[in-house]
Amino acid sequence: MEEIQPIVLVGGRSTRFGRDKLREPVGGGWMVDRPIAALRAVFGSIVASVGACDPGVAARADRVIEDHHPGAGPIGGIVSALEVCPAVFVCAGDMPGVTPDGVRVVLAHASRHPEAWAVLARTDRLEPCFGLYRPSALAALAARLGSGSGRLHDALPAERVAAVDIASTLVANVNAPGDLPPTE
Repeated sequence: MEEIQPIVLVGGRSTRFGRDKLREPVGGGWMVDRPIAALRAVFGSIVASVGACDPGVAARADRVIEDHHPGAGPIGGIVSALEVCPAVFVCAGDMPGVTPDGVRVVLAHASRHPEAWAVLARTDRLEPCFGLYRPSALAALAARLGSGSGRLHDALPAERVAAVDIASTLVANVNAPGDLPPTE
């Protein structure tokens, strides 16, 4: 398989949550620690954060990739990472349920679909903030970004996306305090 840079998207403003949700205590650490730990368990200590965020959040990752498209949403972070990395495995920073096994499911599917521009998790819908993006996706994503639309769900042609079913609990985003997992 190709060289892959694992990234955690950390540039959201947490407006629906009301405070910096990535710093929210979850399981003995911050929420952002969960996706970072899942990616490290698979890829090692090479996880990058992408997006403007609290310096303490950025420091949780092993490196920082500058978001050249701040405010553009996840698509801006993914484009920024693909501009400097050969391929990226994307995980949103507000996915506390993600596990190394979930990452491995997507990677196994990717090895069976080398022609796909992206290999993304699918629950009852496509989950574009959890999956592998290859260099072949960059032009289409950049074009969507350049059009002024930050919509990521349909930014790539459907025939260029390989989807793999995954449990919704693994990729659920926390958007409000009530979405937080129960305390452990």
